[in-house]
Amino acid sequence: MGRWRDVAAAAQQQDVRPLPVVENFGLPDDLAGALRRLETLAPPRQLENAHSWRSVVADAMTIARDQWAANAMALGWTAGDLFGVGPRDDWEFQGLAIWLDGRRLVMLDQARAIAVNAADGRAATFIRGGTRHGSHPTVSPVMLWDFGR
Repeated sequence: MGRWRDVAAAAQQQDVRPLPVVENFGLPDDLAGALRRLETLAPPRQLENAHSWRSVVADAMTIARDQWAANAMALGWTAGDLFGVGPRDDWEFQGLAIWLDGRRLVMLDQARAIAVNAADGRAATFIRGGTRHGSHPTVSPVMLWDFGR
């Protein structure tokens, strides 16, 4: 067995470099990159409550890290269903990350997600495409990582 210095010297001679760790959460690279960027962004200046921004970002990252986003997209969900916000009041809608509000996801299928409130254990249902939780043919969602700064 060699000493640490011997092993280090041998590694240096072989020009061994660690591979960069890039977590893509099982998502397409562009979406995973947008989520990693989201994690570093400051709250938008226009947002009244910076704490709510941090909470939404935490929920978005949990959806990604726990593979809910990858599973949802495999079931036909879009990035807008998960991380989008409707920009107009006449068809206000929010994606799953905004809706979660700190709840923990326990189930997701093609049409809905069920989450549980940690404080009281009550379940709530997000209906994909439902009122306030979907898309409108004339409104494109704004992704969280594209919010005005």
